[in-house]
Order: sequence, then C-alpha cells, then structure tokens
Amino acid sequence: MLHRTVSLGLAVAVLVAAAAVGTPLDANAAPAGKIKLLMLHNGGHSFEGFTKAMDPVLEKTGDFDVTVGESFDVLKPESIKKFDVVLFYGSGGRMDEAAAEGLEGFVSGGGGMAGVHATDANKNSDVYWRLIGGRFTGHGGGKFMVRIEDKKHPVTAGMDDFEIQDETYRNKYHPEAEIHSLVHMDRGQEQQSMAWVQEIGKGRVFCTTLGHGGGAFANPEFQRFVLRGLYWAAGREPKDP
Repeated sequence: MLHRTVSLGLAVAVLVAAAAVGTPLDANAAPAGKIKLLMLHNGGHSFEGFTKAMDPVLEKTGDFDVTVGESFDVLKPESIKKFDVVLFYGSGGRMDEAAAEGLEGFVSGGGGMAGVHATDANKNSDVYWRLIGGRFTGHGGGKFMVRIEDKKHPVTAGMDDFEIQDETYRNKYHPEAEIHSLVHMDRGQEQQSMAWVQEIGKGRVFCTTLGHGGGAFANPEFQRFVLRGLYWAAGREPKDP
C-alpha cells in the first residue's frame, strides 16, 4: 500500500536529487529504503487528478513513501531535510524568501526536485525559476507527438516517441540554468522542449511541462515518464511502472 501522509504546515505543489546530469547510475550504490517524496501543489490545475493518476503507479513500485504538503513552510530546512525528493505540480503560488532558501539549500546539498506542469508558478521567486529552469510564457494545446531527444539518458533510455493530448507550454529559460533537454514536441512550427534535467550542486532537477489535465494524466507514457524522472532525481536507477 502507498503510504501517504499529510504534513500540517506544508504546501501541495516537483524536479529531483543526486549526481551529474546524464551520468550512468550505479545500482549497487543506490541508497536503501523507500524514496521519501514530498508532493506540493502550487495552486492551479487539477492536483487531485494528477495524484489520482500517479498514486497507483507509485504504489505499484513499492519504492515511494509519499507526503502531501499543505503549505510552503515544509520547504524550510528543518522540515525539508526529511525528504529525498520534492515535486511541484501546477501553476500559481507565491514562494517566500525563507521557503526559497530552504529549497535551494536542499537541492544544492543533494536533494531532488521535480516539476510537473509547474513552470507557470511562483513567479515572484528567482530561486524557483532558476531551480526549475524555465518560466512559462504562453501555450497552445491539442494532440501532438513527443520526440525523445536523448535516448541514452537514464530517464528516457528505452522510451519511444509518443502521442499525447496536452497543453504546449513555451518557456523562457533562466539565464543561469544549465538545462539538458530530454524531449521536445513535434507539431509544425512548435518544436519546443517539453522536459529537461539539470544538476545544481549535488542535487538533480527533473522538469516536464506536460501534465495539464485528464488527457495527459491517463496517458501511460506520461505516467511512465514522470515515474522515471522521480527515480532519477532521487539518485535511483529509473524503473518502468
């Protein structure tokens, strides 16, 4: 059974933790025990729909201990240190300086961060923008193909191109972000990246702009992609559902 707790004083809103971007993972060196995942909702979009789709996927692995936060207070150092990965979902939100500093210290110190459809969020925080890598500038929508760019990266290794019904976020990348794109959309002139990773200090960040609603949530390849990103951010060898 998926162990899911609700921590008072948290926030419901991801990218993720551990070594260098694209560096092969050593299964023998993977940390033991369950991955302690904190899920935070920035405020917009259907967090309920996202978690309803992902909970069975996470539970099936037996590898995750999930906590849903209620406010960004959980990002302060004394609280966030209890987790391995923090995942932010959706748009909106406002992150104060104390929470941003806690998040930055967590990631640079080796924690994992993940973002799902979460670049149109916390726009008051330059720290959040830098960590997540991109900031929303606009979008289209509909069906489109997602093309795998890096077939050797642990997150996307073994994955094939797939079709999805979703929004097509466009982003401005933070000038200090050093992102490595994993996939891009392919529909006419729309060829923007839809997911990337980066390393910050000792930590890992995985971000995908996919995940607007039910059309994406129900897509098995979306679920697979997010799961593999979470494993990688936590410093584990990615697994399929």
